[in-house]
Amino acid sequence: MVDARPARSSMDVGYLKVEDSSKLMDDVTKYRSLVGALLYLGVVARPDIVASTAILGRKFCSPTEADWSAAKRLLRYLKGTRCYAVQLGGDTKQGLIGYSDSYWAGDIGTRRSTSEFVFLYAGGVISWASRRQSSVTLSTMEAEYVALTEACQEAIWLRRLLQDFSEKQIEPTIVMEDKQSCLTFVKSER
Repeated sequence: MVDARPARSSMDVGYLKVEDSSKLMDDVTKYRSLVGALLYLGVVARPDIVASTAILGRKFCSPTEADWSAAKRLLRYLKGTRCYAVQLGGDTKQGLIGYSDSYWAGDIGTRRSTSEFVFLYAGGVISWASRRQSSVTLSTMEAEYVALTEACQEAIWLRRLLQDFSEKQIEPTIVMEDKQSCLTFVKSER
């Protein structure tokens, strides 16, 4: 991988769309070791690879050669972005702010969606997650609503944590959502 060309994105766009027909790996230990290390890196320092590593982690039981290629592509992405880092600090007047999104029916086998969120405090990232939703959603709006719900749960927990650190949030926490149908649904629930 030392001489490998850096990749521009962490995962091929069509990776989840194609039914995998490649042969199973002979030694799954290499795959599990690499993806485990990538998961650790994603949780500790690189929120930009969390979604990709979570998707690769779904193949722990029976990885194929295509999964191995996708994991190596993620390594190539890391090689090209090794200067990226979570930056703390910045605007000390900025309170807690969150961003929520989902990927509808992204898992071909179960048709479950993926929820993703990231929270910033004082201009720096303090919390992020990408996880498969526990139920099957029937529309993109419903998937976005479930993701927004999970993000709001995290916001409540973070507000309590910040209060324990004597950083009480007086202003409401804004959680950004990009799906208009989801926003309309949330507003109709009042």
